Amino acid sequence: MLPSRYNLIHALAATAVLLTVVFWQGVAPFWQQFVYGLAVPMTPSVMLQTFLLTAALFGTLWLVLWASSLLAGLKSTNATADRMPLRAAVALAARWSPLIIAVALGLNWLCAAGIERFAGVEPSDQELVKCFTDSSTPLGFRLALGFLVLFEAPLFEEPLFRGVLFRGFAAALPVWAAMALSGVLFAIVHVNAASFLALCFLGCAFAELYRRTGTILAPMTAHALFNAANLALLPFVAP
Repeated sequence: MLPSRYNLIHALAATAVLLTVVFWQGVAPFWQQFVYGLAVPMTPSVMLQTFLLTAALFGTLWLVLWASSLLAGLKSTNATADRMPLRAAVALAARWSPLIIAVALGLNWLCAAGIERFAGVEPSDQELVKCFTDSSTPLGFRLALGFLVLFEAPLFEEPLFRGVLFRGFAAALPVWAAMALSGVLFAIVHVNAASFLALCFLGCAFAELYRRTGTILAPMTAHALFNAANLALLPFVAP
């Protein structure tokens, strides 16, 4: 495991901010959205609000991380000793991606089917999926959402969940525990029951890519390829 500039304090601080945002309305509203989706449709105005809130969240997180380092007197380390060359790291991510995509899609189907069969509840698709599968959604809106899915998510999420949470937990815990914790948090913040197990798996797979390569570009690449595969498959699974 590469030496990290982040430690358990950073990971716990980021976790506290994330869980506060996810559960700020309480457990019941979280559960309602987790199973049944948002109560309001994903309109352009809602998307803009979501984007601004996401930007504010990540800004707050980096402020919390900076403050926690300052208060604790922690020093940053920028060790790059075992970092894989970027081209090789991207190639490794690309080779892993078909298997990662297949397993994640399988887990998503199994989880959704299991919830429907044993709980008698049909879990909701993610809100972005609803937008892409709804024929009434304007083309320009779909293109904007596609851009956010392909670029914003890997760019914003990977430095946080793999760069801070995984590395921070791994500084004090076994690697498998750090992967599991960061993977569960990755799944929780997406607030979707049907994709929960798939997202946990993705979080662990992306963390392993980061561990092996030492560069955040590897999980970013795999994340972007997974999202691209999902977008490409939507026309074939749309009702």
